[in-house]
Amino acid sequence: MTDANTQARAARASRAAAAATEANAGAAAETLRTEIPSSLVDLFEKSLARTKDVHEKMTTVLEHSTEALEEAFSCANRGVGEYRSKLMEIARANANTAFDLAREACEVKSLPEFVELTLKHQRKQFELAASQLKELSALTQKVVTETTEPIRTGFAEPFKLAS
Repeated sequence: MTDANTQARAARASRAAAAATEANAGAAAETLRTEIPSSLVDLFEKSLARTKDVHEKMTTVLEHSTEALEEAFSCANRGVGEYRSKLMEIARANANTAFDLAREACEVKSLPEFVELTLKHQRKQFELAASQLKELSALTQKVVTETTEPIRTGFAEPFKLAS
């Protein structure tokens, strides 16, 4: 029971001290206000108003920028998934082509037939690699465009609003 009484007294004392501090601060501010010339007070108030305005604008800019970066990160994540899938598809196609070559090479009966088979395979692989590079290039351009679009619009818009 004495602990509860002690805690209650301590709480009352701290509230009283806080109220006294606020009263003293208010009195001190009033005393300073009467001692400071009105032109300085006006200048201070205008500076404070400008600072608040700039703070609000910067907060808005940062919120929009954060949203833009979150959207860009999300697009980049999706793009990485698409790119990974495309690379796995390409690896699977290349592995299948290599196995086909090995199977066909086992069926060859002469050296000229083997040379013809490998040349045919190399031409096919070259064409396949060219088409795969085109696909990867197109996918890369798509991912970069989708990723940078939120950044481009997300960073430009807030600065237009702030100015």
